[in-house]
Amino acid sequence: MEIGVLMFVTGSALPVTDLARACEERGFESLWAPEHPLVPARYETRYPLSDDGKLPRPYTELPDCFVTLAAAAAVTRRLRVGTGICLVPERDPLLTAHQVATLDWLSGGRFLFGVGAGWLREEMDLFTPHFPYRFAFMREAVAAMRKLWTEDAPSFEGRWVRFPPAVCPTMKRVASWGDGWMPIALPADEVPGARRTIEQLARARGRDPRPISISVMIGAPPGLESPALDMMPSREVLARYAEAGAERVIVSVPTLAGDEARRHLDRIAAARP
Repeated sequence: MEIGVLMFVTGSALPVTDLARACEERGFESLWAPEHPLVPARYETRYPLSDDGKLPRPYTELPDCFVTLAAAAAVTRRLRVGTGICLVPERDPLLTAHQVATLDWLSGGRFLFGVGAGWLREEMDLFTPHFPYRFAFMREAVAAMRKLWTEDAPSFEGRWVRFPPAVCPTMKRVASWGDGWMPIALPADEVPGARRTIEQLARARGRDPRPISISVMIGAPPGLESPALDMMPSREVLARYAEAGAERVIVSVPTLAGDEARRHLDRIAAARP
């Protein structure tokens, strides 16, 4: 089982270039960056992990995830870099396809494209009207991006995404819809059941389920790193995920600077089974 690290790398955190080097030095497989490009000053949607329903401050201070990961890839050789997650319904699929393919090319094939539909309605309303049908839009957008990545002069005619034959000036990468699932805080004892469900659904759709991976995201959410919410994994916890069949565990670490951030990384490294 691989171990990845996710951090909200804001201006008060360990710089992403230092973080990436520290992750690679400790043998972590991957570094993940979340995305919230613009958060409205007023919103009614409640953040479910805080008592007052307000977003922790790091959510409002995030740099662009693709630029952040490009910097991480530039100072490392083996570390994989991933979006955890990219808010596809808030983006133009054609431009996103170009960014994804460019970062994958520049990193030498080390990019992992984690996608999600989003939950903060007021944020999405700043960009698109897709919130009520965001999951359907995301599926269509990924299908369109897949064509751009794998065909010479693709065209697409969907409900929301349409373009005539076009050339995406990037190296081809094999892609498919749903190469893996990234649940948040899925308990280890629920991984086998989730695996069986994924296998059943994949076979019902004529897909081979074996390449579909499960990457569980665990750890303390940003801004809520009090001792009561300290979810840094122990060796026993990570071993249970490995035994349950998870291919990857991504540990969310607090938004910290300097040696304090490195101590958190040391703790995760020491817990690897």
